[in-house]
Amino acid sequence: MKRPFILGLNNTIPAAPFMTTKELHDRVGHNTGNLAFHHAITQQLGGDLKAVDWSATPQQIDATGDIAVLPCANQLGSHSNLGGLGKKFAQMKSNMVAIGLGAQSGVDGRLPDVPDGTLDWLRTIIDLKGGQGPNITLRGEFTLSVLDRYGLADHAVVMGCPTLYMNPDPELGQKIAANIREPKRIAVASGHQQWKHLARVEASLANLVTATSGAYVGQSPMEMIALTRGEADLLSVEALTACRDYACPAMDLEEFARWSKIYGQVFFDIPTWMDYYRRFDFVLGLRIHGVMLALQAGVPALCIVHDSRTLELCQTMLVPYVMARDVVSGISRAALMNLFKFDAAAFDANRQKLCRRYIDFLEDNQLQPAAWLQRIADAATVAADA
Repeated sequence: MKRPFILGLNNTIPAAPFMTTKELHDRVGHNTGNLAFHHAITQQLGGDLKAVDWSATPQQIDATGDIAVLPCANQLGSHSNLGGLGKKFAQMKSNMVAIGLGAQSGVDGRLPDVPDGTLDWLRTIIDLKGGQGPNITLRGEFTLSVLDRYGLADHAVVMGCPTLYMNPDPELGQKIAANIREPKRIAVASGHQQWKHLARVEASLANLVTATSGAYVGQSPMEMIALTRGEADLLSVEALTACRDYACPAMDLEEFARWSKIYGQVFFDIPTWMDYYRRFDFVLGLRIHGVMLALQAGVPALCIVHDSRTLELCQTMLVPYVMARDVVSGISRAALMNLFKFDAAAFDANRQKLCRRYIDFLEDNQLQPAAWLQRIADAATVAADA
């Protein structure tokens, strides 16, 4: 097996209390949710992996290990041209795998146009594979259709997101089902204050936080991270107003600043984030990784889907979801459990199938999967033999 290393972010920031929010925003790749799949991949490959940033030189990258593991997000779309990064990768000698690549579009199924530079980046990754099979995993069938459009589908496999296997329990779905109850405390994975078309939904979620003494957990952008970090007084009036108008439009700015210090939370360490969720009965929001971390902690959770990226992840991994367009006027506490559709047996069976695919992918690329992945993947066989 080859010596893997992460080509991306460190999965935790121990010095976070001593850093500015701007520094932290940059260190997490502008979204704390990025830490989730970096943490998942690191642990699934044995833990304590070295990490090197995308800004490193090809020589620095090569010196880190034998095979670069590239945690991906929604890089495929008209919004992202990675031609410069592709030219850097072309100078590397290390092998490479990319995990969790997704396409960005609306929920109408329209395939995005991918810039030539990003296609060259993808072809360079493919050229750096060290095994015989595909060296790219995708978030879902929608992303696969995007690659198929450009003749690259044979080099990738659909797997969802590695956060699906953070909990080693092969019967995680049963654990989630056992925790389904009328929610007394609710946590919300907060959205983006510029998503103005979703403001009524977000305001209803903030109301649930207030009504249940819950939590409002920040992920992105920097203003939301600062707000949920207790720094409302450091935001400009314009930024604070935008956040207020999005989450709590009925409050004045002073009241909203107090509210944010009572209910706001933000995390720069994934185990701490997941453990915090355990004190809540339900988690929901527009952020897929905020929702995934709750499910991995055994807490019922619901994703509010507003783009192709979150839709295909939910469909691939059988994560409970509701379309944002269907709740555009908001979500009440009384309606919440009717929106939560969860089949524990189907979730576990699907998780076991995808985990087997993940293990095969890692081994085909000369990577050693963590032992608990095998236990998840083998659960279906054990149940059949019982």
